[in-house]
Amino acid sequence: MPTKGRKKKSSPLSSISELGDLLKNVNDDPQVFEIICAQLQIPDIFTKAGLKKVYFNFDDIASRLDAAFTRYEDNDKIVYCIVGIYSTLCDDAILRTKLYETGLLPRVLSLLNRDACREIALHTLINAGHHGGSSVRAELARNASILVQTLKDHPGDYYIAESIIAILSHAVSIAVSGDGQAPHMPEVQRTLDMKTILELTLHHMKQPYTTKFMIQHGLQLIFASAMHCSSTFRSMPDLEMFLVAGLKSKNWSMRGACFGAIIRSYLLTAPLDEPSLGLQLFEPEIFDRFPPHIDEILDQYGLPRCQIVQLNHIAHAYFDVLDVWEEDHDHYALGSKLADFALVTEYCLPAMSSFPVEEIIPRCLQELRASGTSADMNRADILELKLYNRLQDWDRVTSKAEEILARSPNHAFVFYALTLTPDAQGGLRAAKKGIKCKGRNTTPYLYFQLLRRAVEIAADLGLCYFRKEHEQAHGKMMWEEAIVFLMSALEDSRTFIDEAPPDHPYMMIVLYWNIILEITLQGPNANLKIVEGALKKLKIAEEISNHLELPILPTQTRQAEQLIVNLFEKADKTWGRDIETMNNRLDDQTPPPEFSKTGRDDLAAWLSDMKLETFNCSTTIPEPAIPVEDDIGFKRCAWCRNPSVALKKCSGCESARYCDIQCQRGHWPTHKQECKGNGRAK
Repeated sequence: MPTKGRKKKSSPLSSISELGDLLKNVNDDPQVFEIICAQLQIPDIFTKAGLKKVYFNFDDIASRLDAAFTRYEDNDKIVYCIVGIYSTLCDDAILRTKLYETGLLPRVLSLLNRDACREIALHTLINAGHHGGSSVRAELARNASILVQTLKDHPGDYYIAESIIAILSHAVSIAVSGDGQAPHMPEVQRTLDMKTILELTLHHMKQPYTTKFMIQHGLQLIFASAMHCSSTFRSMPDLEMFLVAGLKSKNWSMRGACFGAIIRSYLLTAPLDEPSLGLQLFEPEIFDRFPPHIDEILDQYGLPRCQIVQLNHIAHAYFDVLDVWEEDHDHYALGSKLADFALVTEYCLPAMSSFPVEEIIPRCLQELRASGTSADMNRADILELKLYNRLQDWDRVTSKAEEILARSPNHAFVFYALTLTPDAQGGLRAAKKGIKCKGRNTTPYLYFQLLRRAVEIAADLGLCYFRKEHEQAHGKMMWEEAIVFLMSALEDSRTFIDEAPPDHPYMMIVLYWNIILEITLQGPNANLKIVEGALKKLKIAEEISNHLELPILPTQTRQAEQLIVNLFEKADKTWGRDIETMNNRLDDQTPPPEFSKTGRDDLAAWLSDMKLETFNCSTTIPEPAIPVEDDIGFKRCAWCRNPSVALKKCSGCESARYCDIQCQRGHWPTHKQECKGNGRAK
């Protein structure tokens, strides 16, 4: 029984049934919102205290919202405000996950065809795409056709275009991206009409109403889809021209995305960047049949120093050694010769079924070390590293290299072996150190191989850093660091081209990188004249290969270079004005005058400090600051950075906060050094 004189409090069900009458003559959205919250007994969701109440009473509150939505699903006024409540709750990471687990996504998607509710539905979906987990994004990607149709139905509405491109960017990107042979979600990718998605994205990005928000998300979508949707890219000439034209953008976010998309779009479909020239026995007459202009170039460099001459001599000696071993099976002599070959050619270990390296080389190592001389011990180390590289036993390569460098810190071959491991950052450090080795510690072969690896690794790191977020400033992409890596790759490519023999097996591969990087780093000032010299040298290298009857393979870098050079002028004419419009919408990301020098200095310091895993550039390109917490004071998970008022504190220091135990475990290797509750903390 209610207390005398006090009005009986309405039950949630009766409150829901009264909503229609209460709101019949109310047209002010904030007032509608307040009445709905009061009738459904929703706490103040704009405060941390209110959100905590929702968190602790989630099931009851969610069921009331669901009941009201179901009862008034044809009432735009009520549905709009209920979705607004959902959208506000979705700002909290944990509540967002709970809501989508209860089936919020299909409900919101169904509102896209209702004019009165479309805007709030899009706002909620943007939140889902931006902050939702992989399962939410995958579900959004599965419903991409609904989003695409909405975009088609409203071709001139910039808000719809901006919103849907952002949603597709987050949802589709997670499905089609991935660095392996298959995308993260192949079953989702198969359902996507990527050509239509990319065509619509490009169309809206170049409209007068385009915005920074739209361009950034469009670029993200294009970059993410490049690797696993390459066939779609090849079927879209306009997209390819946009990517080439984008290399002239003043904004590095655009330039980096276009550079990365071009390179990645050939990664899975092209043969490996490997030379065709190996250990081959050429007939003596071949040296007399070169065209006169090639003869002159080889003579100017010095024919005895050219690769076809050196490799021919090495090949004769190499096959003689194998023939002798077939007769006497002298493992000491074989090991000694193979170790010497490893310093002058890539092809020192036979790749024949009759020569099982895992059985034969260990015997060679045993015999070499039994001799006890320092020269033979060094040969054994070289041969052992070569074996581990062949077997791709990277842990042994690294441990053996560290052991050798502890006693011989300037051993170029050891540094070269390290450049072949999957550790790109360690590989670049090794390449840079190996290049500096002098005298008896190196050979011309090793010097040029180290230069070549420095180019390839630095270019790849530049591409990776364009996708990497700054560890000390969450959300800030590491453009400056990416640029420094590309600058390093370009400098080493110039050195290689100037100093290596014109017939070097890797000359074409380094020239491809040189042309790509020269144009990319010149940006707005780029033109084909700056690569005229490189293009002439490339033509010479191709003529030499053709003369030697060596195939010129359509490798990743070759196809990327050809795309850029062949489309450069046409792309600039077709897309130049649109790129300028996008530049005006985006933030200025022009490096300051001192960037070139300070960037080199920062890279040199990083290369020499083995403790620094991630390269950070001290000179930054201006970029808007990104707030750590939003207006109502959400804390963020220390690991995944999702905002929530229901994060769990670290029991050790009570400072770091986490969504769950998985986030805490992920952050622990970093956090344990600073956690006050950890006895090992400094």
